[in-house]
This record gives sequence, structure tokens and C-alpha cells, in this order.
Amino acid sequence: MTGRSGGCGGSRNEGGVAIVGGGIGGLTTAIALRRLGLRTTVYERASDLGRIQTGGGLMLWHNAVRALRLLGLQDELAKIGHEIRAQEFHSWRGRRLARWPVSEISERCGVPVYAVSRPELHRMLTGQVGADLRLGSRCAGLATGADGVTVRLARPGGQREEIHRDLLVGADGLRSTVRATLMPYEPPPRYAGYTAWQGVVPDPGVRPGTFVNIWGRGRRFVYYPLADGLVYWDAITSDRIGHGLDALGSTGGQIVTEQFAGWPDPVAALIGATPAEEITPIDIYDRTPVPRWSTGGVTLLGDAAHPMAFNLGQGGCQSIEDALVLSQCVDAAASIGEALELYERRRVDRTATIVRRSRVIGSLSRWEHAALCRFREVFMRLAFRRVVYRKTFDLITGTDF
Repeated sequence: MTGRSGGCGGSRNEGGVAIVGGGIGGLTTAIALRRLGLRTTVYERASDLGRIQTGGGLMLWHNAVRALRLLGLQDELAKIGHEIRAQEFHSWRGRRLARWPVSEISERCGVPVYAVSRPELHRMLTGQVGADLRLGSRCAGLATGADGVTVRLARPGGQREEIHRDLLVGADGLRSTVRATLMPYEPPPRYAGYTAWQGVVPDPGVRPGTFVNIWGRGRRFVYYPLADGLVYWDAITSDRIGHGLDALGSTGGQIVTEQFAGWPDPVAALIGATPAEEITPIDIYDRTPVPRWSTGGVTLLGDAAHPMAFNLGQGGCQSIEDALVLSQCVDAAASIGEALELYERRRVDRTATIVRRSRVIGSLSRWEHAALCRFREVFMRLAFRRVVYRKTFDLITGTDF
């Protein structure tokens, strides 16, 4: 494609790549494409980094860590990551239901699993992209043509800019403007039926290297250590619980404290250490997978392409995979069209499988009936290590790059 080492500089198409969205997927894509010598710019609608370097924790499973290593980021990643060596599943009464020795898979794959602070990961990637990240640039429209893609950008104060590129990558999240342009009649994202409440607090003494997932009736609580003596926690409530209490005027802190009262340590300590005003709901959405993400010289990536629930911890991981695979396809193909066809062939089926499997796990977490929850606990004790463990890690470690 044009744009390598400065591009062809045509009268209309300036060459290179425009990425809409400065999140984890967009930044990783810029890093990957720049390694090919492509002129790549990321356009982010937020006007300051503080508005996008937010959030709690993030699991980087083997697939994402392998991809970031292939991009030369292993040293930077090791500085901000806390290695996870085991994942445990407990009942809300305190009984351990299953334990997955993550370290066994790590040794087999030759790469670790890291828990990272999402803001720290974003800062690391931002530092790599540098001046090629343009803040305060909102995609206000686009058009494809034989000579590339025209993107209209809106800036603060009513300023407008029009740019022309060989390739446009929409990495602008769940409610993607680029996707809405490509698929104008698509229904809105699907609410998954549950809400997350989260916090990052000083470590009250949790076990290092262990990701704990506690299951209850219509509720779930997960926590894991981060670097620098912090712990990330996530309380998940079904829509029948969280929204009902919220309608009564309860604060986030009151809802979470009440709904997880009596749960095993350190649940109460983690909730209590979080300022009540910082505990706010995050409704979880996904989309039914689609068979195509690309039109002309435009494609989608990350949540813009395949938004998924967090139940497999693969949202950010799959956006990182997308970035690496897209760069490999661009490098291997003779044209943009051929590259995007190859990208879709390698990514659509894999991400669709993860979206659907995440939905299934999410539906299990919404169960409230006592008999169903007892059945779920028996299933987890008997099958989670022998069956689900193998299938889950086969999916996560079976990368397509």
C-alpha cells in the first residue's frame, strides 16, 4: 500500500493510515503498523488524556501478552504487570469450587499472564505512539472512493479538517461512529443483563498471583492484585438487583455493600476501602457477531468490530490480537482490499466464538434460583477443571498469528 516511509503524496490521497479511537486497540494498531514503515495517525475525540486513561484492572491473557511481545513491548509490559499464576472459583459461602493452575499453561506457552492497571497500560501505549496521537479530533463522517478514504474531523471550537488516507481503521469502541456509517440500520448494542461496579484499592493482604472469582445468586465478585500494591475488584449484579435498588435512590456504595454483605473475606474490606462516590455502575453490552467488518478501505477493530462481555477477560486481549493480525495482513497483501479480506477471514470466526462463549458464562452468572445455583456449583466442582479449563485455555492460547 502507499504511505510506507512517507507515502506517495498524491494530489488527493495523502497515503498512510488513519485510526479513529485512541483506546488500547487503536494505539496498539498504530504501533503495529508503524513497524511496517507506514505513516499512521490516531485521532481521538477526547481532548485530554485524563479522560481516556481511566478504568480499573485488565487481564492480559497469554494471547495478548504474546502479541505485545511480538511488537517488542515485553520489557514495558513486565514493568506494569502483576503475574497471575492461578485462578480460583468460590461460592459466596466461601467454598472453593475449582482452581485453574494458570502457571502450567504459561510454562507450556512460554508467556505469562499479567493483571495490569488499564490506565497504566494506556499510558505505556501512548508513550509508544507519541505525537502520532491527535487529541480533540472527532470523526464527523467518512466516504470511500477508488483512491482511498476521506475522513471528516471535527475539533473544539467548530474547526473542521478533511484528511485522505489509504486505510481507515475504526477503533472507536462500542458505539462506534465508523461502524454506524458502515452499518446505518443496525440495531443498538445488546444489554447483557448485568451491571459491574468496580474499584482499585490498596492491597488488604490478598494472595499474590491469584485471580479469585466468587459466584452467588444473581451476583458475582472478582478480584486480583495489580502492581504497586493495589487490588482491582469488580462486583457484578443482575439487572433485577442493581437497577431495582438504584431506582430507590441508593448509591453505588450502598448497593454493593448491601448485596455482598456476608460474603467471604476480603470482599467487605475491598468494598469498604473504596470511596462510595467512586462506585458507579457500568452496564455491560455486546453485539451479535456479523460476518463482515470492512467496506472499501475502511475496517473495524476491537469493540467497534466485536464488542463482547467481560466474562472471558478477552475484550482488550482481542483488540490487541486484531491490531497484530491486521498489521500482518497489510504486510502480506498486495492491496488494501486483499489485506482486509484476509484480516476478516482470520478474525471473524474466532472473535464470534469468544462473543458467544462470553454470553453463555454471563447467563450462568445471572442465575438466582437456589436449585439452579446448587447445580451450577456441582458442575463447577466436577467439570470446571477437567472440561471448561481445557476448552477455555485452548481458545485463549489458540491464537491466529
